[in-house]
Amino acid sequence: MQGNQKRFLGILLIVFGVIFLLDRLGILPVNVFFQGWWTLLLILPAIYSMTKQGVTAGNSILLAIGVFFFLDENGWNIKGFVIPSILIIFGIALLIRRS
Repeated sequence: MQGNQKRFLGILLIVFGVIFLLDRLGILPVNVFFQGWWTLLLILPAIYSMTKQGVTAGNSILLAIGVFFFLDENGWNIKGFVIPSILIIFGIALLIRRS
Protein backbone atom coordinates (compact mmCIF):
# COMPACT_ATOMS: atom_id res chain seq x y z
CA MET A 1 0.00 0.00 0.00
CA GLN A 2 1.28 3.45 -0.86
CA GLY A 3 1.58 6.27 1.67
CA ASN A 4 -1.49 8.19 0.49
CA GLN A 5 -3.63 5.05 0.53
CA LYS A 6 -2.52 4.25 4.09
CA ARG A 7 -3.37 7.76 5.23
CA PHE A 8 -6.77 7.65 3.58
CA LEU A 9 -7.54 4.24 5.08
CA GLY A 10 -6.34 5.43 8.50
CA ILE A 11 -8.54 8.53 8.39
CA LEU A 12 -11.50 6.46 7.19
CA LEU A 13 -11.10 4.00 10.06
CA ILE A 14 -10.84 6.83 12.59
CA VAL A 15 -14.01 8.50 11.22
CA PHE A 16 -15.98 5.24 11.33
CA GLY A 17 -14.66 4.49 14.82
CA VAL A 18 -15.74 7.91 16.11
CA ILE A 19 -19.17 7.57 14.51
CA PHE A 20 -19.73 4.13 16.06
CA LEU A 21 -18.43 5.36 19.44
CA LEU A 22 -20.87 8.27 19.36
CA ASP A 23 -23.64 5.79 18.56
CA ARG A 24 -22.69 3.59 21.54
CA LEU A 25 -22.61 6.62 23.84
CA GLY A 26 -26.09 7.60 22.67
CA ILE A 27 -24.93 10.96 21.31
CA LEU A 28 -25.43 10.28 17.60
CA PRO A 29 -27.78 7.45 16.61
CA VAL A 30 -26.40 5.54 13.63
CA ASN A 31 -28.18 2.73 11.82
CA VAL A 32 -25.75 0.93 9.53
CA PHE A 33 -28.46 -1.28 8.10
CA PHE A 34 -30.66 1.35 6.50
CA GLN A 35 -33.63 0.52 4.30
CA GLY A 36 -32.25 -1.19 1.20
CA TRP A 37 -28.65 -1.50 2.46
CA TRP A 38 -28.21 -4.74 0.55
CA THR A 39 -28.47 -2.87 -2.77
CA LEU A 40 -24.99 -1.50 -2.09
CA LEU A 41 -23.78 -5.03 -2.86
CA LEU A 42 -24.83 -4.29 -6.45
CA ILE A 43 -24.09 -0.57 -6.69
CA LEU A 44 -20.57 -0.42 -5.22
CA PRO A 45 -19.04 -3.19 -7.40
CA ALA A 46 -20.62 -1.57 -10.47
CA ILE A 47 -19.11 1.82 -9.64
CA TYR A 48 -15.73 0.23 -8.86
CA SER A 49 -15.83 -1.62 -12.19
CA MET A 50 -16.68 1.62 -13.99
CA THR A 51 -13.65 3.36 -12.49
CA LYS A 52 -11.31 0.50 -13.43
CA GLN A 53 -12.66 -0.65 -16.82
CA GLY A 54 -14.71 2.29 -17.95
CA VAL A 55 -18.42 2.21 -18.57
CA THR A 56 -19.50 -1.06 -20.14
CA ALA A 57 -22.89 -2.62 -20.73
CA GLY A 58 -22.42 -5.08 -17.87
CA ASN A 59 -21.50 -2.61 -15.15
CA SER A 60 -24.14 -0.14 -16.37
CA ILE A 61 -26.85 -2.80 -16.13
CA LEU A 62 -25.64 -3.81 -12.66
CA LEU A 63 -25.70 -0.19 -11.52
CA ALA A 64 -29.18 0.37 -12.97
CA ILE A 65 -30.52 -2.75 -11.23
CA GLY A 66 -28.96 -1.69 -7.93
CA VAL A 67 -30.37 1.84 -8.14
CA PHE A 68 -33.79 0.48 -9.15
CA PHE A 69 -33.93 -1.82 -6.12
CA PHE A 70 -32.58 0.89 -3.80
CA LEU A 71 -35.26 3.35 -4.87
CA ASP A 72 -37.94 0.65 -4.64
CA GLU A 73 -36.83 -0.26 -1.09
CA ASN A 74 -37.09 3.37 -0.05
CA GLY A 75 -40.65 3.89 -1.25
CA TRP A 76 -40.12 5.30 -4.74
CA ASN A 77 -42.59 3.56 -7.04
CA ILE A 78 -40.67 3.71 -10.31
CA LYS A 79 -41.87 0.44 -11.87
CA GLY A 80 -43.95 2.30 -14.46
CA PHE A 81 -40.89 4.22 -15.63
CA VAL A 82 -38.58 1.27 -16.31
CA ILE A 83 -39.65 0.32 -19.85
CA PRO A 84 -39.86 3.92 -21.15
CA SER A 85 -36.46 4.66 -19.59
CA ILE A 86 -34.89 1.61 -21.22
CA LEU A 87 -36.29 2.62 -24.61
CA ILE A 88 -34.96 6.18 -24.24
CA ILE A 89 -31.50 4.98 -23.14
CA PHE A 90 -31.22 2.54 -26.06
CA GLY A 91 -32.38 5.24 -28.46
CA ILE A 92 -29.75 7.68 -27.19
CA ALA A 93 -27.11 4.94 -27.35
CA LEU A 94 -27.98 4.28 -31.00
CA LEU A 95 -27.74 7.97 -31.84
CA ILE A 96 -24.38 8.60 -30.18
CA ARG A 97 -22.79 5.27 -31.03
CA ARG A 98 -19.87 5.50 -33.38
CA SER A 99 -20.17 3.49 -36.58
